[in-house]
Amino acid sequence: MTLKKLPKILLVTLEFPPQIGGVSRYYDGLVKHWSGEIKVLCANLKWPLWPHWLPLIWRTGQMIKKEKIEMLWVGQVLPVGYIALWFKKRKKIPYAVFTHGMDILVPQKLRRKRYLLKKILFNSELVVANSQFTRGELIKLGVEDSKIVVVYPCPMPYHRMSENSYCEERSDEAILNIDEIDACLPAGRRLARNDNKIILSVGRLVKRKGFDKVIEVMPRLLKRVPDLKYMIIGNGPEATALQTQIVESGLSDSIEILENISDEELQEWYNKCALFVLPCRQIGADVEGFGMVFLEAALASKPVVAGNSGGAPETTRHGYGGFMVEPNSPEELYQALLKILTDDAFANRLGNYGRDWVSKNFQWEKEVEKLADVLMK
Repeated sequence: MTLKKLPKILLVTLEFPPQIGGVSRYYDGLVKHWSGEIKVLCANLKWPLWPHWLPLIWRTGQMIKKEKIEMLWVGQVLPVGYIALWFKKRKKIPYAVFTHGMDILVPQKLRRKRYLLKKILFNSELVVANSQFTRGELIKLGVEDSKIVVVYPCPMPYHRMSENSYCEERSDEAILNIDEIDACLPAGRRLARNDNKIILSVGRLVKRKGFDKVIEVMPRLLKRVPDLKYMIIGNGPEATALQTQIVESGLSDSIEILENISDEELQEWYNKCALFVLPCRQIGADVEGFGMVFLEAALASKPVVAGNSGGAPETTRHGYGGFMVEPNSPEELYQALLKILTDDAFANRLGNYGRDWVSKNFQWEKEVEKLADVLMK
């Protein structure tokens, strides 16, 4: 497809702010930095009858007509891809599909969904992958390499509390210490006020993220770093199982799970922690397609320890900004965490390198330019 100018685009997605999560932040960054005209339709599939996405055809059609849309962007290959395929066949509207890893692996377990997945991908003008890992999985599925472009998620540059997200009466130049930040936070949202070293994990509470593996090595770490605290931020189906593991391990005073926190609070945990860890592992089709949280932590100058699976290795240079560990090896995870926690100079070098590397290599302006260049060819 050759275009003289960027088409007017409609992004149809199930995930977009104010929803939380990496995919939502991915599309938020993409839209904010896109140089052409773009509209967003964030669908809520509450239609009681099957297929639940059926009313989305009507809503998409209304947007196409009203906004004179020239191209659809598919936020989720299933089910949104059904709608895009429908409009291409009937209205000749081209579409691009955005993929994130697990979304193209899980449907392959069922023959019917695998067939529909391939049909949607093969009929698209362009397939956008969030990592080289996802790109590789698309090629295995039979998608032509020439129609795939990798557009990495990029961290949105957070501003520290010196910008006074909570304290409007302070000048823009004021830099708050942790006690001042704590006093400004809304009731029930107090940051830790001690000098503990903090290990931080952020993500949906699902098994593949590896929270359980960090909990497993905490007793050994506490023997070497007695003031250590492990903070888990997120929610999800594994919350009860993780809480049970914490209690049964006698770690209730050392590990805490926080849910539903604001972006400002999340950034303060990135700023306060000693390191970030997420030893993600692949469990069948359940895999970490990339991992925006690794970039966010690195941008806060924190060393990163990640599981060597899926797209996670693309987020960190092993030995420079952190460590890639075998996610099913408690010993490897323990040694990586211990090294960072007990060698402050080494941890600072990792954090500084990671910040500079992420700042240089993950910029939304560069990523959207790659996508625009492909559409203009």
